[in-house]
Amino acid sequence: MRIAHRGASGTAPEHTRAAFVQALELDVDMIELDVQLTRDEQLVVMHDYELDRTTNGRGAVRAHTLAEIKALDAGSWFASQFAGETVLTLREGLALVGNAARLNGEVKAPHTDWPMLVPSLIDTLGRYHALESTIISCFEPEALSAVRERSDQARLGLLWQNTRLDDMWRWADALGVVSVHPLWLLVSSEVVRAAHFRTLDVHVWTVNEITVMKGLLRQGVDGIISDFPARLRAAQTANDQGASES
Repeated sequence: MRIAHRGASGTAPEHTRAAFVQALELDVDMIELDVQLTRDEQLVVMHDYELDRTTNGRGAVRAHTLAEIKALDAGSWFASQFAGETVLTLREGLALVGNAARLNGEVKAPHTDWPMLVPSLIDTLGRYHALESTIISCFEPEALSAVRERSDQARLGLLWQNTRLDDMWRWADALGVVSVHPLWLLVSSEVVRAAHFRTLDVHVWTVNEITVMKGLLRQGVDGIISDFPARLRAAQTANDQGASES
């Protein structure tokens, strides 16, 4: 699976309409996005807890209302041609993507927000008939546990970034996840085989070099999360050509 990280965030401002449109034009299989709450408890698509890096706003996302955040410029920081791009709500992201790709929604919120964010996330996905086609992921297993307690149908993905892979497998089993999402440096053919033995997919993050992509494809990973999904398409083409010639 070609998974666009925050949309095509290598060539457009992350998490904006432009980034999502570029990803869809590349016919990606999935778009990864981060979800957190505003002050008035609306779901917005934003990675950082603070507005400063990717908008012309200042301060915490959680300290601002949706109206205040929607008034910000979320594109100029990346390049002048993206001036006027706005922060997307989760509803806007779902409407934009529709059935053209699946979503990987990462819970990006402190644990104090989980009681409000989790039911809102599940309800929103359900309203757009996207619950069973979306992977809900997080680095914190406890957040995924909160999702599982709320929904048996939710498809969970466990993000992982340390070498304690035994803990990853333990949490994966306990939570009933459909996929593990380790940092690509942690992945080997043996790790992929262990996941597949457990009927789990392996989606690795965040991979932007074609040579690394080729190696991961040879190891058998099921999905690659990248800022540059066009490069991933090139890596797949090169690997397919190599396989046909061997």
